[in-house]
Amino acid sequence: MKKLTMIATAAMAFSLFTSAALTHPASAAGKTSADFTDLATIDASLKAKIDAMLASDIFEGVSDNTFGITQNMTRAQFAKVATLIYDIKVDPSVKVSSFTDVHADDSANGWAIPYIEAAKKAGLIDGVTDTTFVPGDSVTAGQLDTLLLKGLGKKVSVAGTPWYTDAVKQATDLGIHPTGKSGDQAANRADLVQSSYAAQQAFDNQTLISITKVQASTDNKQVTVSLNKKVDTAKATFTLKNGTTTVPATTTWSADGLTATIAVDAALPAGDYVVTLGGLDASTIKTASGSFNVAAANTGNISIVGNYTLASVIDSGLTSSATGTITPAIAEDPTKSKFAKEIEIQVKDDNGDIIATPGIVQSVFSSNTGVAKVDVTADHHAYVIGNKAGTADISVSVQIGNGDVKQLHVTVTVTSDAVNAKEIKADETSITKEMTGDVGSEKAEIDPYTEMDLSVTDNYGITYENTEIADYNFALGTLFITNDVKGNGVDPVGTVKVGTDGKVQVEGKVASFELTAVTPSGQKATSFVTMTRR
Repeated sequence: MKKLTMIATAAMAFSLFTSAALTHPASAAGKTSADFTDLATIDASLKAKIDAMLASDIFEGVSDNTFGITQNMTRAQFAKVATLIYDIKVDPSVKVSSFTDVHADDSANGWAIPYIEAAKKAGLIDGVTDTTFVPGDSVTAGQLDTLLLKGLGKKVSVAGTPWYTDAVKQATDLGIHPTGKSGDQAANRADLVQSSYAAQQAFDNQTLISITKVQASTDNKQVTVSLNKKVDTAKATFTLKNGTTTVPATTTWSADGLTATIAVDAALPAGDYVVTLGGLDASTIKTASGSFNVAAANTGNISIVGNYTLASVIDSGLTSSATGTITPAIAEDPTKSKFAKEIEIQVKDDNGDIIATPGIVQSVFSSNTGVAKVDVTADHHAYVIGNKAGTADISVSVQIGNGDVKQLHVTVTVTSDAVNAKEIKADETSITKEMTGDVGSEKAEIDPYTEMDLSVTDNYGITYENTEIADYNFALGTLFITNDVKGNGVDPVGTVKVGTDGKVQVEGKVASFELTAVTPSGQKATSFVTMTRR
């Protein structure tokens, strides 16, 4: 699925019309257009589309007997419709939004949190800014056209005047543009029904299944296969062949069913390869195969890649403050420390495409170990760690495929800027934890590093995941706070405490709470915790 963006930019200076606040949509279960008084006089064609959308639970009324056919469509409403018409998986248990202006206790838009988060996670919708979504704002016809077109994989130009000229033209040609409206007019719920119904039909009837791209990984041990539409991964199969020889391999699928990774036991030798799709009804497939070539190592285009700017973690005394499982010796070891970076080596063909990772690193040398320390692991990977501010030339000897040894060089810059967390992310925003113990003395312990599935990226581009954050917290300084602790509404609320080790201790009649990880620079990641009992 291609990205469907709802970012307001200078190039797309939309007119946004704020509509009246809507309550949580009324359930449409078992309802038809006849159940809504404001649909009595609309034409039969629109009624039929509304009935189809109601039957699929894509639309709901704004109350038990009112559909809101003439009301402006809001961004919250569109988030729900977009996820449903484009088959985006929605987790209804998600209660915490990644946007600061969307809250679960908001009677107008809180219901939309699972849809907004699902659409964002799928790359379908972004916020108006990095932190705000503005769920109650209206969507213009031009915006609606642009979003639906991108969801169908169409390229939309915004370079014209006005910006929506190309979007309106393409949408009109496809029959999804709101009839009789200019691109800067607000789209109402009738427009949303008409346009989303047409877009869903186009989405469901897109071209037959085709392999669109086949590419080997840099180490030639994996092959990535991209498809133009989702398939039944329980049935679909792939065959990898080098000429007439079948290469043994295993296949894993992405969650969206659009990408498969074919893994082989050893690096593929140079040659021509074909991947063939099978296991599906042949009548549903247009392009069943894709080819690629594995070239022999081109030693003339071998190079070191990556940004080698590091912190002066040793001379600054940072590593000497390491505690717990990470001793100062580990923190200062280039082959073991998270403060170190691997010196990455690649080979490109004559067109500039990466084709392989050559040979093995034989040795690595630093022109100034007082600035940058280096070492090689037992499996021949080279790493560098910053000692004190300055620059050093790193020389790497690499044995390439034909047995020759090639000497490579890269400049490493070490700065005195302290290590700090630039970004923090929780991949698990909803946590369910079971309490144990006798009634009245229930207890539970939560390790937020692992159960929130935390990751922290520092200002040098190094990412720490789960327990690595705890191990290197002497540098990252991540803290945990709890908010909105709720009980069962009958007994006194229990307690939630965060220990010095970051572990969260829960005792007594606690039903739920918010758990937030905070960096010293104020970056936050929040998960909603629900407590259960046997």
